Parts: sequence; structure tokens; C-alpha cells
Amino acid sequence: MNSRLTLPNQKVSVSRLGMCINGNLSIEEWQELATSIGELATSIAFIVGDWLVYGQGLFGKDGYPDKKVDHPSYQLALKATGLDLSTLQNYAYVSRSVPYSLRSERLSWEHHRLLAKLPDADMQGWIKTCEAEEDAGRRISTRRLRKSLSLGRVATAADLQPDDSDNGQENHIPLVNRFCGWWRRLQTSRFLATATREQRAAMKRDLEPIINIYNQL
Repeated sequence: MNSRLTLPNQKVSVSRLGMCINGNLSIEEWQELATSIGELATSIAFIVGDWLVYGQGLFGKDGYPDKKVDHPSYQLALKATGLDLSTLQNYAYVSRSVPYSLRSERLSWEHHRLLAKLPDADMQGWIKTCEAEEDAGRRISTRRLRKSLSLGRVATAADLQPDDSDNGQENHIPLVNRFCGWWRRLQTSRFLATATREQRAAMKRDLEPIINIYNQL
């Protein structure tokens, strides 16, 4: 069955196949849909993440609550949502790290993802800062928030200008993100809990080039 969700405008409905518009929309009606569409788009990450984390509390490893979402739950989520594993892991990580009570409807899921690594008190402080900046007409983009977190203060326009020392350098951030994603997937697979001493030693040898690069900086 292709069930439908009705948006506030009765001329419009959505389903798994997309949006169906029955009749003609005025410019104003079309513009008003932006809010509803935005809410649907930004809420799905938290909805899926909260569902996964709740399942983690119910079952976890071997039917007991655990600190990580178990493999069968991820397999169920993969089949149900069609999303890839790394996306589901990110959703669960943010939902687990950012309490529902601290989340702000005025910030995107990406904003919350950047704040997820912080203690609750710091997270709450930054959320209030973002809201205050928006009230002042200076909405903090995710790029500006990322820079602000690294500086420990709200980044200015000048702070966002590229550093001259970066000119001509290949961007290493995508590589770092891929490496971190690989490590999260490895943790989810419980490698650290099941790997033999020989397997750990072999991986350490494989990772030595990264340590050498770090030490040369």
C-alpha cells in the first residue's frame, strides 16, 4: 500500500514516491510549503536516530542494553529505510549524544551533529548562542559554527577567510572523515571486543604510516 501523509495544504500530499499536487498552487501557497518540507527533511534524522537508540536500550548485545546499537538493529534499519550504514550510525550517534531536551528546532541536524561531542552544559551554551545570533540577524551556518567551536568563540567574517598558508594545499579533511567513518564502522562491528592479539598487532603495524605523518608535522 502506498500510504500518504497529508501536509497542511489539502491540495498537496506526499508518499514514498514523492509529492502529489492536486489543483493549482498560488505563489504564496508554494512558498508556505517550504516550512513543512523543511520540517520533514530535518526531523527524519532525529526520528531514525531516536528509534535506533531506543532499540539499543531494549536489546543491545545478546538481548541486554548496551552502549552501542547492535548489528541486528542496524540490519533492520538498513532494510526499512534504505539508508547506508554510516548514515544510520551518524543518526544514532547524534540522537544518543544530544538529549531531546537540549535540541533546538531553530538549528539543523547538522548543527546538532557538530555539537554532539560537547558536554551537555557546553552544548546548551552553544545552542543558546546560535539562537541569539539568529535573533540578531546573524544566523550561524554550520561552517561558521565549526569554526566557532575550534576558536572557542563566535567566529567573525574575517575568521572565515581562508588562511594564506592553505593556498595550494590538497584538502585532507575528506580523507580524515573517511578514516573516522571506517573506525566507527569497525567499532560497531565489535572488532575491539573480538579481535585476537595478533589481529590487533597487525592493525597497529598497518596504522604506523599515519603516526609517522602526525609526528612529522
